[in-house]
Amino acid sequence: MKNCVQRNSYLGAGPRPWLKLDFRDTSGNVRTSKLVADTGSPQAVVLAPTVFEELVLIQIDSITNNFGQSDGGWLQLYMPECGLVERSKGYANLQVEQIVRKSHSDFVGLVGLPILRLGEYGGDAKSFWFRYPPSNTPSP
Repeated sequence: MKNCVQRNSYLGAGPRPWLKLDFRDTSGNVRTSKLVADTGSPQAVVLAPTVFEELVLIQIDSITNNFGQSDGGWLQLYMPECGLVERSKGYANLQVEQIVRKSHSDFVGLVGLPILRLGEYGGDAKSFWFRYPPSNTPSP
């Protein structure tokens, strides 16, 4: 398996860290989403409701958090070239969509700790990066 690294310059108003992730939709097609990286989010993914509806494989219970009620479902993270083929819980929330799109119109949601912790992530003054699989070398 190849080591995959994304290094993305911050994007948007109040520049935000972000990742480009691929998901399989309900028809089996791969859809790419630009998601704000939120290292404080306990949800794997929170998406615009229209994007969520295209990607949700199985509905699950909704949750309520500081953004209000979010519909839940299982999604298929699908990046086989990186070795990332995972089912993950995802949520739909209109308020999250409005917040991230206010920063940049390409953003369709956020990616949180459950996915970020699959690999290694970090940032510096210029960019945010994500590496999968994580290296075996401890961080300094």
